[in-house]
Amino acid sequence: MYGVVKMKQQGFTLTELLVSLVISSILLLGVSTFLIAGKSSWQTQLRLTSSQEIERFTVMQLRRAIRQAYAVEMGSNTNLLLLTYVAEEGSRNCLGQLQEPGGSYIDRFQVSDDQLRCNGQGLISGVESIRFAYGIDKNNDGRIEANEFEEKPSKGYLATAVEFELRLSGINEDQQPIIYSAALRRY
Repeated sequence: MYGVVKMKQQGFTLTELLVSLVISSILLLGVSTFLIAGKSSWQTQLRLTSSQEIERFTVMQLRRAIRQAYAVEMGSNTNLLLLTYVAEEGSRNCLGQLQEPGGSYIDRFQVSDDQLRCNGQGLISGVESIRFAYGIDKNNDGRIEANEFEEKPSKGYLATAVEFELRLSGINEDQQPIIYSAALRRY
C-alpha cells in the first residue's frame, strides 16, 4: 500500500471531449436550422405583403379610373383599356397631369415589361398580365350578367362596366386569378 500514489486528474478525457463536441454540434445545428427557417418565413411573408400591396394599388387605380371615365373607347381589347374622360376643373389624368377644363382626354392602361402602365408610363411593377372584358347591357335590364361581358366593346352598344383579371409576377402563378369589376360613372 505504500507504493501506490494516487494522482489527481487534470483536464478532461478524450471521451468527455468527444461527447461534449457532439452535444454542442447538435445544439448548433438546431439553432441554425431554426434561424434559417425563420429567415425563410420572413422572406415569404415579405413577398406576400408586397404582392398584396401591388394588387391593392392596381385594383384601386383601375377602379378609380373606370368609375371616373365617361366612356370606353372602341380600340380597347383584352390587353388594352382606353378610357375617355370629360375634363372638369381640377381634372387630372392617370399620371397626375392637370387637364384643360371643357376638353376630353384618353387614358391608356396596359401591362408591359412587368408593369402596369398608363399612357406609356409605369405606375407599378410586379404585374405580369392583365385581361380586360367589357360589360354591355344588351337586354337593357340595368344589370350586366356574367354572359354580357365581351372581349372588346361592340359597335352599337356602350360598355357600361369593365372587368379585369390580374396576374402578379411570381406570386399567384398556381392560383386562380381574382376578377374585379367597376362600372363607369354614367351608369
